[in-house]
Amino acid sequence: MFAFRIARRAFVKLFGIAGFLLALIGGALIGYSALTGGGLSPMSLFLRLVEGFLGLWAIIAGVIIYTGPMRFGGILAVIGGIILIIITSFATPAILVFVAGIIGLVGAAIKPPWWKFWKR
Repeated sequence: MFAFRIARRAFVKLFGIAGFLLALIGGALIGYSALTGGGLSPMSLFLRLVEGFLGLWAIIAGVIIYTGPMRFGGILAVIGGIILIIITSFATPAILVFVAGIIGLVGAAIKPPWWKFWKR
């Protein structure tokens, strides 16, 4: 039983790290594509601004998955990923952010209920 608890903690930490890294990479790629995107029309500028904001949102959600309540960070990443998938029409970074949110939610489900915050 003790070994099961140790393995459970290890899996939760691995899920937290994986969710953080996927959200970080996806958010950075979304931000990069928003900065280097072309077009000077008002609609193009607005979409690039929204993409940049959602890229920052994804990075913050990844940090929350790793350091704070995993479920909240996972929900933020899933919502941001769904919006990015719709805006970017299934771009790879948007899928990375969505998968990071799913991993955060799975990690929160595995985490024992007595953990209030992430224990390092």
